[in-house]
Amino acid sequence: MDKKIFIVFVLLGLISLTADMVYEGARSASGAYLEHLEAPPIASAIVGVGEFTGYALRLVSGVLASYLRSSAAFWSIIALGYAMNVLTLPFLSFVSFWWTAVVIYLMERIGKGLRAPVRDVILAEVTEGIGKGKGFGLHEVMDQMGALAGPLLFAYILTRYGYSRAFLSLLIPGIATMAFILSAWTLYPKIKSVELPSRGISFRGMGRRFWFYISATVLQSLGFVHWAVASYFLKYWGVLKDAEIVALYAIAMGVDALAAFPTGYLYDVIGFRSLYIAPISTLAAALLLLARGTLPAYAMAILWGITMGISETVMRASVADMVGRDKLAVAYGVFGLLYGISWSAGGFIVTILLQTSTLGAVGYTILTQLASFGILVLLNRRNLT
Repeated sequence: MDKKIFIVFVLLGLISLTADMVYEGARSASGAYLEHLEAPPIASAIVGVGEFTGYALRLVSGVLASYLRSSAAFWSIIALGYAMNVLTLPFLSFVSFWWTAVVIYLMERIGKGLRAPVRDVILAEVTEGIGKGKGFGLHEVMDQMGALAGPLLFAYILTRYGYSRAFLSLLIPGIATMAFILSAWTLYPKIKSVELPSRGISFRGMGRRFWFYISATVLQSLGFVHWAVASYFLKYWGVLKDAEIVALYAIAMGVDALAAFPTGYLYDVIGFRSLYIAPISTLAAALLLLARGTLPAYAMAILWGITMGISETVMRASVADMVGRDKLAVAYGVFGLLYGISWSAGGFIVTILLQTSTLGAVGYTILTQLASFGILVLLNRRNLT
């Protein structure tokens, strides 16, 4: 990896670090803040729809970037997406109604959806020299340093000054994010994947292995409890107070950071078998949430962080190893769309079950994760192309 590529890799990490300070700081209190605004339980699931909206737009972004075949377009999409990420959430400082907060949270997810697949194409390029698993893992470590610092800073300001100043403080790392984007754009204006001859936009040719993988991740995400839902019910059940819930999210993000590089390294060594961890940790986290206790809540946060670490490293790196460069942006878009649909749908299902039947929630989570694990086993045992 030459010096300029290394600097771009570091800048991509810094972009994620500062952006995560903003949106993970704000998201850490999402459920508790909605409850503070006297929102109904379903509001937390609506915030989860933001995941669907964001992930759905990853497909739009990926297809658009592939169609335009322009490095300037790639970077413009990234800049616009991050601006929506980091410059909208501080406005939560001024809201008085829960539905306004929901709209802002949804807008932030739209921004992430726009920039995520295009950024991952660039990240896949600049990590080729060190191994995609390790490269995505190192990037996730920097990402999660921000995801840890953001909620901790937010919790401190929330405790001393309240929600308004806590949200407004997020504007500082947001401005830093935009400065890092402009620096990376200046250093790496030409993206190799864009320079490849275009074969047109097609969803064919990505292989059965890719679609088997997608079905496994969809089933895993159906049972993966969104943090907005988990944090809402932790307060609703009286398990933890607002600032404790924010601190709990910081713990989850810290675990995510610690798990990112080891899981990425494990992926480079044993390949797709490293994905087995995801349905196991997803199931365990859900069961611990349902225990409705303080210690189980902390254990849940640890396993939730491990699951996120895998989804942000191994799941992303594996897509780049399954499809060719010319289809990479579209493949990331397809992955994001289907993962987002299933995660959002799962959020509604889990929210309803948590209000009606604990046994049903347990059975639902076990079923989805066993199915995901089974498909991953088939993926590793059969020669799928």
